[in-house]
Amino acid sequence: MKYLLTALTFLAFITIGCDTNTTESNNNSDDIMEHSTINVKTATEYFNFNINSGSVDAATAYDIIFYSVMESPAPGAPQISFPRFRAKDDLSIAVIKETILENITEIPANNEFTLNYSTENDDWFHMTDANIVLSNESVWVVNTTDGKFPAFEIINYYDEQGNSGVFTINWKYLSE
Repeated sequence: MKYLLTALTFLAFITIGCDTNTTESNNNSDDIMEHSTINVKTATEYFNFNINSGSVDAATAYDIIFYSVMESPAPGAPQISFPRFRAKDDLSIAVIKETILENITEIPANNEFTLNYSTENDDWFHMTDANIVLSNESVWVVNTTDGKFPAFEIINYYDEQGNSGVFTINWKYLSE
């Protein structure tokens, strides 16, 4: 009986200690990934969906670029950092407004994609009365060179300490 109790306790520890979570993904179209950029107020990030990673090195393989532009809203006013992103040259992005990532399951029609898309001409955010940047409910679908169509939404523009300049996106592949 003593050995049976020891064996059952050992088996319980092994079963409880097994971790079924994994950081790897097979990139099914239902898998939602997350990525947080570096602070784009101080550097530009070149993001690659295929590896779910960004780099400050423009020579790396990337799909979209996150950055900030310093602008003065009026003559003599202090400059403000405006958060932006754009497609890599020769890639296109389709914007699906007033929706969330979970609602997107199909690739938009070819005529909905804009070559060399940039938020310079299409603001992705609005400011609250307290000057907080909030994402408009939109999803962007990227037509990448590898034939995959990642869709992403911006869920935050602040780091865990509340400092602005850090994009956090959720994204998933619509096809492989």
